[in-house]
Amino acid sequence: MTECQNVLFKLNENNSNIVILGAHYDSRARATKDINKSAHVPGANDGASGCAVLIELARIFYTQKLNLSCQIWFLFFDAEDQGRDEGGYGMDGWDWCEGSEKFVEDINNFFNSTTESFDCMILLDMVGGENLRFINEQHSTSSLLDELFAIGRKLGYIYQFPSNPEAQPIIDDHVAFGNFGIPSADLIINFWNNPGWPYHHTTRDNCSHVTNDSLEISGKTVEQFIYNNYFDDQNNPYQGNFPWNQDRNVLSLEVLIVTIVIIAIVGISIIVLINRKQVSEKEGELLDSGNYSY
Repeated sequence: MTECQNVLFKLNENNSNIVILGAHYDSRARATKDINKSAHVPGANDGASGCAVLIELARIFYTQKLNLSCQIWFLFFDAEDQGRDEGGYGMDGWDWCEGSEKFVEDINNFFNSTTESFDCMILLDMVGGENLRFINEQHSTSSLLDELFAIGRKLGYIYQFPSNPEAQPIIDDHVAFGNFGIPSADLIINFWNNPGWPYHHTTRDNCSHVTNDSLEISGKTVEQFIYNNYFDDQNNPYQGNFPWNQDRNVLSLEVLIVTIVIIAIVGISIIVLINRKQVSEKEGELLDSGNYSY
């Protein structure tokens, strides 16, 4: 048996509305995408980077806690990264995101549903690597993720928050919260096919491929999100979009390609059937007119 432990720190418990900021702190037990698959993954980006940003945000927001109109939970998940990928399990028989699933299963033990409510949940996963570029994660609540992207771009992080980001659904720690009914967003990169950061689930996921710039960009974007929605500042040119109850999905590139191929096949099939019908009708007309060819 392996014991696991989520870690929760609450700031401003006197406020009834809750914002959850989350990251996972476990690293993969086996480097299943490496030559030496039995080696441990250092996990500098996946997911120590998210934890580092949360710790710094906790330090910053503690100094501003009297000015913030929300309760903030800093939530660190265990047992996120041990599921099965193409190289095998991180730990035999484990699934993904077991820590967050267990937390949501027991969430009523951590808040009073009669006096407290959740505004949103923001997950930071692989937010410190070089060549940082976030995707449009499709399990995220779109209005919440759109606001984070808008804030990042307004802060000048145009490359990191592209105007037409790659779309892909990712099974991550935010999914359980979204299923519970909490607007949730995952700040995450393309980790499966990314020449700019090819270290996922390998021993090369170490501090040499994590940059201060990426950590700062991720942290400042979330920091500004909190200020926009929960800090009364007349000089702030951007106001938040609470309650983030609008959600939409877009087709990922893979699904879009498959859809296009299916449409093309159906279209060709229809054309072939129409041509065959026209040929049959023409042959029928020839037979009816008595014109035979031998």
